[in-house]
Amino acid sequence: MTEPNFHFFAGKGGVGKTTSSAAAAIAAAERGGRVLLVSTDPAHTLGDALEVRLGPRKKRVPVRRGRLEAVELDADSALARWLEERHDVLRTIAERGTYLDAQDVERFLRLSLPGVDELVGLLELVRLARGHEHVVVDTAPTGHTLRLLQMPETLRKIATVFDDMQEKHRLVARTLGRGYRADRSDALIDEIDEEGRELAALVRDGERVRFTWVLLPELLSVAEAHDGIEALERSGIDVSDVLVNRVSPRPTVRCDLCTPRHGAEVAAIARLRVRVPVRLVPALEEEPRGIAALRKLAKATVPTTPRASRVARARPRKRVTTPLPLEVPRTVRLLLFGGKGGTGKTTCAAAAALALARDEPERRILLLSTDPAHSLGDALDRGLGDAPTRLAKNLEARELDAPAAFAARRERFREAVDEIFETLRGGSAFDATYDHAVARDLIDLAPPGIDELFAILAVVEALLPEAGPPSHDLLIMDTAPTGHALRLLAMPESAQEWVKTLLQVLLKYREVTGLGRLAEDLIELSRSLRNLRALLADPEKTRFVPVTRPASVPREGTRRLLAALDGLGIAAPTVIVNAVTPDSTKCPRCRRANARERRELSLLARLTGNRDTLVARATAPPPRGARALEEWGRTWQPL
Repeated sequence: MTEPNFHFFAGKGGVGKTTSSAAAAIAAAERGGRVLLVSTDPAHTLGDALEVRLGPRKKRVPVRRGRLEAVELDADSALARWLEERHDVLRTIAERGTYLDAQDVERFLRLSLPGVDELVGLLELVRLARGHEHVVVDTAPTGHTLRLLQMPETLRKIATVFDDMQEKHRLVARTLGRGYRADRSDALIDEIDEEGRELAALVRDGERVRFTWVLLPELLSVAEAHDGIEALERSGIDVSDVLVNRVSPRPTVRCDLCTPRHGAEVAAIARLRVRVPVRLVPALEEEPRGIAALRKLAKATVPTTPRASRVARARPRKRVTTPLPLEVPRTVRLLLFGGKGGTGKTTCAAAAALALARDEPERRILLLSTDPAHSLGDALDRGLGDAPTRLAKNLEARELDAPAAFAARRERFREAVDEIFETLRGGSAFDATYDHAVARDLIDLAPPGIDELFAILAVVEALLPEAGPPSHDLLIMDTAPTGHALRLLAMPESAQEWVKTLLQVLLKYREVTGLGRLAEDLIELSRSLRNLRALLADPEKTRFVPVTRPASVPREGTRRLLAALDGLGIAAPTVIVNAVTPDSTKCPRCRRANARERRELSLLARLTGNRDTLVARATAPPPRGARALEEWGRTWQPL
């Protein structure tokens, strides 16, 4: 059977990857192909776009010709199945290679290896692809897609860790004179390494794999596209083409919203610097949901640049001095903004931070981005990095470098492990050599996402220090899109389990080595995780602000987000509905948009229940820079 071809749609959250990939899959199937459409985003919206109920099993989607199946990939279940199928052999490898007993190994196998849920997601994608000619992939937002595509190298590193464990057993067999014969443990190590090698080759195979980058015709989205495409190219992955989605038509009448929006979009597209074909998809008045609407979307794509309309001159505006409508009591120490990609979490978080800093000059505020694909600096029109940048006397901004934070803590742990095994020199060097290597490797056997968690811990520890005054009174966090933000919020519990397991393993070595500094570090880390869990669960100190848009797919995502926050016990008393079309307009297109959005606002009001709802109006071009963001935030109004 012919090997399937893969078509990945990548880009920042909210740019239209889901609708674009669904439209492409429908078109490919109706040309007579056998097509599989897969969503790898933890916060799935593919079923919402198709108006078909989807899950982790393939489901037939009705098309005119060919065969189309769709699936929302469940990486957690795939990981559980992957571990279960190899459980006995992995357990044997670990027991042979360390002082760990069966109970210890069981604990570690219950915890995810670093990033393996995303890695196994890639393996699952290849497994599901069998029997299809074409596989169209709706990926997670940029940062986590890049991490998923780097997982083949992680898989090979895991094979190396297991090989180190197995080497001790091999050496024992050879030393005792029996010789060594490879068994199923060696076969599994070879299998894992080979899978990593094959996946690494696949994602870089230009003959079988195509990457389409999707973006919006906005300066912020263009900047993000340049960064994302460069990151893929650094990984040896070439982007095949670029899709500019939701391009506004040239206005037929002068409109205070449509005319400047069209001019700003033409200017943004002109700033796009890529070496591959660029295609434009016009903005549709109706949200493209269902097979028929998505079929039209596929036919609407054009390879031309829109003609510019005359950009309306911006009327001079008086500086807005009204207070920020979002209530943030002085007891609140942690304010998180989150939601589906593209809803405007970053602009809302930045606008709130700037307005609060001006309204309450005695309140020291840190504005922090935890999204791996940072856009906070672009929104503020300021260069930002991992070191705080001062925006005002009482306001700093920072884009968190999670990998660097985890690497620093991991190195500290490894140095502590070295101290422990230093005491064994001159003693049983044979066992110590291998157990030393494996004990160092255990530091890497951490749940996925723990790099981001450790980075946030460093910030929260400064917010709530055990001794001395805090460096900031309020932390405003721009989170990653929904699926990964929720995983991060649930992470403290699984991270505490990982720390507890490491401590229990260290007790096995205590009689030989003593626990040393590592135990102290782990106990301190456990205490910090416990404090973070308490902070998140305290409605007086922590609030989550979901940001959504007046459309059906974001609304469904908001419903699931609110349910998940309730399950985690995190307070979310206010919801922001962003980019709402003003109702005082003579433009026919805007009036129709406003009528549709009013229906969505009514449904959102029912969904949010007793929560406050704020409406943020659409602006053209979108607010960028400190002054524009602050003034825009002050225009939010209660629904």
